[in-house]
Amino acid sequence: MSAQDAAVFEFIERVDAHVLIDDLLDDLLQVVANFGFQHMIYTGLPAGDSSIAPLVKTNRFPQDWWDLYVERDYARTDAVCQQVFAKVEPFVWSDVDPGFSAMEGAARVAGEAAEHGLVDGYVVPLFSRDEWLSVMSFGGPDKLMLSPRDRGAINLMAIYTSSTIERRQRKQPERGRLTGREREVLLWTSAGKSCWEISVILNVSEQTVRFHTAQIRAKLNASNTTHAVVRALQHGEITLGQLADRLGDIR
Repeated sequence: MSAQDAAVFEFIERVDAHVLIDDLLDDLLQVVANFGFQHMIYTGLPAGDSSIAPLVKTNRFPQDWWDLYVERDYARTDAVCQQVFAKVEPFVWSDVDPGFSAMEGAARVAGEAAEHGLVDGYVVPLFSRDEWLSVMSFGGPDKLMLSPRDRGAINLMAIYTSSTIERRQRKQPERGRLTGREREVLLWTSAGKSCWEISVILNVSEQTVRFHTAQIRAKLNASNTTHAVVRALQHGEITLGQLADRLGDIR
């Protein structure tokens, strides 16, 4: 076994020994430095027009780059993000499909990332209990040359690291469940009804509907309606059948 392979398995053996997530990430970054990485992020990916900012679980990307990424909503034009949506499997950033790299704004994102020390990287799509799709993405200042063995090692470390983070998050108090009325409001909103239209359907005031909408977003930690619907489906608050019924009601 090579020294690099040994370092990977030694990391896996001590993953659960880290009390603090920051210590775990320090350890991870020290090991993946052998593959050419200096930075990493573990985050959910945004659905619809929602922001990526509230979906971040752990972030070791350069802070000035990440602030710019969020401010300019680069997730929409980032070829790496779009590749994940289209094909959920690990890949090197530089291997992104040319069609995504040619999208308007994609070259700017890649160029500015390189200016912040993120020339190339590697993405591992992962399971998350909170997000419909999450990734752990590693980045570095140089073009990568990863062998299949290297990729397997990185995949393994990403899986163990994300699993540890997810287990720690499960120990946090559960979000408050939606009330029956809140589910009704969310279902009608997802069907395209305005607050006024929902108030007429449910025979309540428009102000009451707006209050329920705010409560729904707060309970689900959602940035907008699309994000709230996704989270509600994930947590079993509503079902696809209920959504289909509401859409059928407005035809």
